[in-house]
Amino acid sequence: MSTLKTGFARLCINPPLGEPISGYYEPRFTKGILDDLYVTAVAVDDGSRRAVLMNLDLIMIEAERATKYRKMISEKSGVPMEAIYMTFSHTHTGPMIGKDFASDLVGSAAYETFMTSQMCDAVCYALADLKESQMSVGEGEAKNLSFIRRFRMKDGSVRTNPGVGHPDIKEALGTPNDAVKLVKFERNEADDIYIVNFGTHPDTVGGEYISADWPGFVRSTLEKALDGVKCMCLTGVQGDVNHINPNPTEGQKKGTFIDFDSVPRGYEHAKYMGRAIAGAVLQICDKTEPMEGHKISYGSSVVTLASNQENDRLEEAERIVKLHAEGKDAELPYTEMELTTVVAEATRIVLLKNGPLSYDFELSAVAIGDVAFSGFPGEPFVEIGRRVEAASPFAMTVTCCLVNGGDSYFPTSSAYDEGGYEARTSRLKKGADDVLVKGTTELLNQIKNS
Repeated sequence: MSTLKTGFARLCINPPLGEPISGYYEPRFTKGILDDLYVTAVAVDDGSRRAVLMNLDLIMIEAERATKYRKMISEKSGVPMEAIYMTFSHTHTGPMIGKDFASDLVGSAAYETFMTSQMCDAVCYALADLKESQMSVGEGEAKNLSFIRRFRMKDGSVRTNPGVGHPDIKEALGTPNDAVKLVKFERNEADDIYIVNFGTHPDTVGGEYISADWPGFVRSTLEKALDGVKCMCLTGVQGDVNHINPNPTEGQKKGTFIDFDSVPRGYEHAKYMGRAIAGAVLQICDKTEPMEGHKISYGSSVVTLASNQENDRLEEAERIVKLHAEGKDAELPYTEMELTTVVAEATRIVLLKNGPLSYDFELSAVAIGDVAFSGFPGEPFVEIGRRVEAASPFAMTVTCCLVNGGDSYFPTSSAYDEGGYEARTSRLKKGADDVLVKGTTELLNQIKNS
């Protein structure tokens, strides 16, 4: 029987002062560092195959760029490109790479060169750190951290992030996933490796100071609490969930302030979330179930999804985009999150006026024994992740957002009928969820039987 080996590496990817920050429809520029950003790499080797799981403290990059990076890593490390599983934490207080999805800002070429060098080196260092390992898994819960952010209002409309304590909220449209998953590698004569998975938006901090948000605090809390442990945190599916408690108590409001878009944010709240998720890991990490890791398998497949083109609304969309670009939002009859939704929806309509009619998306998966890491190239709703996990042939399936690139929400079909920011701004037509679940399930079965 082959012997599983794992290796770990982490390198800092902090941006320089003044580097543009990605995440909002408002321009922001780096004024300082609250906590460090990293690229983290975990290498796995079964004696005949190798794969690398990566996580970068960046909001996202488009798939074309991710493919270029994976080719670079493959050439430098010798790991096949299909075996490179590149994830992004989705922090909204990190630098942008290339053109921003929400503005005309462009990240600097100098920072991108530095970041890609660190990324390639991290993979090579992780491969050099390979040690014999025993794998085990566990699952806990972290409640009251992730909340559905889409609500049906009393008038029947649907709004995303309508605000804390809004009197017209009738009900949340969905149920968050409170699961905290742990994949643990106990290594011979080396630090153990913990891979933690939890799903909610890392948009807790805000402002113009760099932070890895709650995923960074998951890592640092566990590494301080446990001797001889290195941690990677992978953001799960989170397209319709975030940190906003719609009806918080006075105690739950601590560590937050109401930001420009009426969203409660706060650095201390991000710290609280990271500690709470780490606490769920501490409850299960000594009682994990052994799993065979004798075989590494991986693969990818491409699905084609129809674009959400609406040229019958083009004239009004162009007017809205023009007013926003001229700084004349006050002339639009919207405020706060509804204004963001309308501007983003109009931007989507304008960008798609000449097509394309469809998009190709790459689905990715890496399996270590009976544990699969399943990746979506965008931001799926929680229900989509649940459907994949239920259909997966693996004993544990870790679902992640923004794997190997991605720049779109993946709403459920019902969300298009309901409305809200995600469905109104997604460049994909209704029905994409069924294609994604089917394609991902087929891919998982394929690598299970390879």
